[in-house]
Amino acid sequence: MSFIQIKDIEINIGLKNEYKLIQFSDVHAVTYSDNDKLEDITEAKKAEDLWYRQRTWFADKTNESYSDEQMIDSKYCLKELIDYSNSEMPDAVILNGDIIDYYSVSNYKLLYSEINRIKYPYAFCNGNHEIDIIKYKDITKNIYGFSVLILKEFKIVSLDNSKKMISQETLDLFKKELNDNMPIIVVMHIPICTEYNKEYLKEYNPYFFIDESSADGTTKEFIDILKNNKNIKAILAGHTHRFGLNEFAP
Repeated sequence: MSFIQIKDIEINIGLKNEYKLIQFSDVHAVTYSDNDKLEDITEAKKAEDLWYRQRTWFADKTNESYSDEQMIDSKYCLKELIDYSNSEMPDAVILNGDIIDYYSVSNYKLLYSEINRIKYPYAFCNGNHEIDIIKYKDITKNIYGFSVLILKEFKIVSLDNSKKMISQETLDLFKKELNDNMPIIVVMHIPICTEYNKEYLKEYNPYFFIDESSADGTTKEFIDILKNNKNIKAILAGHTHRFGLNEFAP
């Protein structure tokens, strides 16, 4: 079980220059301190045990070998991912949610401190394990879990769909970003299922995606923009706990 498995994808969106983005998600890091409440320490230990079991399950499923030395804890895993991201000198680092497993004072401090070690611009979106977006406003810089990162020729729009829906506030903010006609890469946690990628997503439990056919009106309006606006060049998501690449629109 190698620690970092790199999947290189080249996306041609018609830019003059090349850019390097590093994306990761679903670290589900947990930590605790001796000053935490006993129930918080117990919860953290349970979550860490699950984290180990999930790592070995995925490794066994994909026929990866691993040793005890490679079974690092989740806090160290997050640290190593940040170190790796810094060493690659990317144009931006994208964190697609569920970077911590649940909100606690210790977990939030870990997330905040590690994100602030990133030496390059970053985009962060809330995952369903970071669902209370108000608590993360110091990371997303607003109360809507919405942020925009401009990289000369294009921009990365990061938004919250952690409740398997898009709020009216998020939709309004997103529409404003369409006005300057810049190419956009959209960052979210939960993938979206449309008629174009439903065959790919049929192997997943519906828990792992937002189904366009059953979405509410605001979310459907958002999806319609994603499918039809020529400036939406790519959508980067997490949540499924595995690598995937599929066509969301023609």
